[in-house]
Amino acid sequence: MKRHLPTLVGIALLLLCTVFMTGTAAQEGGKKLLRVNGASMASDQVDKWAKQFMEANPDTRVIVIGSSAGKGFQAFLDGNAEIAMMSRDIRAEERKKAIDKGLKLVERPIGQAGLAVITRTRNPLNELAFDQLKGLYTGEYDNWKQVGGPDEAVRCLTRRVPESGGAVFFSNTVLKDAPFGARTVMTETWDAILKVCSTAQDMPIGIVPHTRDLKGVKVLAIKTDDKSPAVLPKDENIKNQSYPISLTFNFVWDEANKEPALAKFADFCKSQGGKDLLSSGHP
Repeated sequence: MKRHLPTLVGIALLLLCTVFMTGTAAQEGGKKLLRVNGASMASDQVDKWAKQFMEANPDTRVIVIGSSAGKGFQAFLDGNAEIAMMSRDIRAEERKKAIDKGLKLVERPIGQAGLAVITRTRNPLNELAFDQLKGLYTGEYDNWKQVGGPDEAVRCLTRRVPESGGAVFFSNTVLKDAPFGARTVMTETWDAILKVCSTAQDMPIGIVPHTRDLKGVKVLAIKTDDKSPAVLPKDENIKNQSYPISLTFNFVWDEANKEPALAKFADFCKSQGGKDLLSSGHP
């Protein structure tokens, strides 16, 4: 028995640490802790709302992590987030995982998020219609001159699908579920797309949340067809949904979580999303 004592002590300490961590998961520094993880399309705005909420509720700390819809939902399933931010529908396999864990999902629409279409500032083109944008991203068009731009090759960038809810929404809405072209580059982050579109020597095109700092890139106005007006992803156009690449994002949590701060925060964000949706960094 003696030679097994260190192992038993180690196991006991591990169990004590696990109990301690589990018991304090909803507390940090004496404050209630809410962890929100998911769609980075919405994370900038939700983080802003979280700061406002914490000012009015100093007993609660809200941590917002912008990752992706898929990663946020997995963090929620793993118990590493109380709220998942979803910019797409929950997939069948994700729902099954939640059911298998005994979770009953609450899904609440919170606000609107827009995808800006960006390119190099030297691109003389100012607008694109859906069919032109689709042609570029499916690979039907490989030169800007095919959509009224300069005689230069096109490089398209998007986030990974189905990981990114924003990229899934773009595929559903603009590409009508046609596959991305073989030369479309899929990145891990929106910031990678921004960097390429602001610094590359060629003429790329990309999609990013309109809440990002869009200095250093050109934002293209988008129209659904030739008869529609070309609209920029400005705040007011996201609010009134006149910008055609806008989506509703949801909060998802477990119905069994009766922490009052959670429902209070969701209600607060819902109230803000209805009147003061997304604040962007571009004109």
